[in-house]
Amino acid sequence: MNRYDRQIILPELGAEGQGLLSSKSVLCIGAGGLGSPALLYLAAAGLGRIGIVDDDDVDLTNLQRQVLFRETDCGEPKAQCAARVLSALNSACTIEAHTVRFSAQNAEALLADYDVVLDGTDNFASKFLINDACVKFAKPLVFASILGFDAQVSVFSAQHGPCYRCLYPHPPAGHVPNCAEAGVIGALAGVAGATQALEAIKMALGPDWCARHGLEPLIGRLWILDGRSLDTRRLTVHKRPDCAVCASNRDAIILAEYDAACVAPDHKAYRPHQVQAISAGALVIDVRERDEYERGSLAGAINWPLSRLEAASRASLDLSPESEIVVFCQSGVRSRQAVAKLTALGYRNVAHLDGSMIAWREVWRS
Repeated sequence: MNRYDRQIILPELGAEGQGLLSSKSVLCIGAGGLGSPALLYLAAAGLGRIGIVDDDDVDLTNLQRQVLFRETDCGEPKAQCAARVLSALNSACTIEAHTVRFSAQNAEALLADYDVVLDGTDNFASKFLINDACVKFAKPLVFASILGFDAQVSVFSAQHGPCYRCLYPHPPAGHVPNCAEAGVIGALAGVAGATQALEAIKMALGPDWCARHGLEPLIGRLWILDGRSLDTRRLTVHKRPDCAVCASNRDAIILAEYDAACVAPDHKAYRPHQVQAISAGALVIDVRERDEYERGSLAGAINWPLSRLEAASRASLDLSPESEIVVFCQSGVRSRQAVAKLTALGYRNVAHLDGSMIAWREVWRS
């Protein structure tokens, strides 16, 4: 126990609290900008078991904020790489790597054996699914969201307070940029992720322990940080009596999935390895904004920003209904919105490029 001396001397924890932590488990969904610092501090704090869910590989663009990884890790599965780093940090902590995408199909199996869930994802689709699963299977959820210089952290525990849908009842309509499109300052991810680790430790100790020792998890409160000025606010989040999820019978909750744009995933999509299947005569449209397009696009693409496309009519586009159209953006989110718009206008042969611009630049017309 010597490694935890600085924690054990805290009257709010002590040897008994440290022993309690060693018997608890946390599942971190996402080993990116939020998950990286959170996982490091959870392992260092002596949590008994930590699970990592991530189906992505380490990329050079991750390293600005994902402090778990090194340049030599690029190309490796994040979950496995993170597990190796955490095991080296604390050999007494059991680390479990789940190299899968969190889904409605595997949610119950993944959540079953963990005491606390930490959301380290970066899109609304995942956050709604994780929340609904945590309510259904009675797991406390430590939430965070970051973009640019702004961060939000809260704890959603339907047994003791509101859930995420009490704050945001429905997925957003229209395009909401993610970090790949709008950017994020890496240190902010560190602050938010470390705060999540602190809240996960409180929730692992449990509400009774926290009440006896003066610890106050962020249940029913949303902590907001403006990284530009370091101004902070705490907003009260009330449990909604008409919440579609936490006001319902848990057994009746049906886990529904959205794609990254929070629209039904019924459109045609190409992944980078399918580049050869795209016709050379297809009309290729970059739906990013003009300044993004001018910083570099795919060869032969024209620029129709999503903001312009959403206001367009069939007549203004002046394209044949049979035209083969392929749209893309920075990370695949806005392109899904563009597909939905073009399909609604009657175009029947529309697809989008799924994945990041970095991946597509490596294979496009090569």
